[in-house]
Amino acid sequence: MFKDTLKPVTTGFKLLASETKWVFIKGFRRWEIRQMEKRLAEEFLNLGKSYAASQAKGESFDPKSSDNDLTLKQISFLQEELGHLEQELASTRADYVKGRVEENENEA
Repeated sequence: MFKDTLKPVTTGFKLLASETKWVFIKGFRRWEIRQMEKRLAEEFLNLGKSYAASQAKGESFDPKSSDNDLTLKQISFLQEELGHLEQELASTRADYVKGRVEENENEA
């Protein structure tokens, strides 16, 4: 009888602990994503500066030059990585909630 009375309380504490853990995981992942977004903005800025410099010299902008090509590859990589991290964060949350639901069902 006493055990049945405490079950909702222990389940509540487990849920609170689980959500607290998720907040930290999400916070660190979001920080990582923000850092990559800043890096991506820097790469776009570098590409824009390169374009402006070529226009100031009266030259045509060559995206295949070594510096520009490297910058474009870096931009492409960062965009793909950001997409991957966003998707991973969403799937991690779904897996996290699914695991918690399955754990509660097993206890019942």
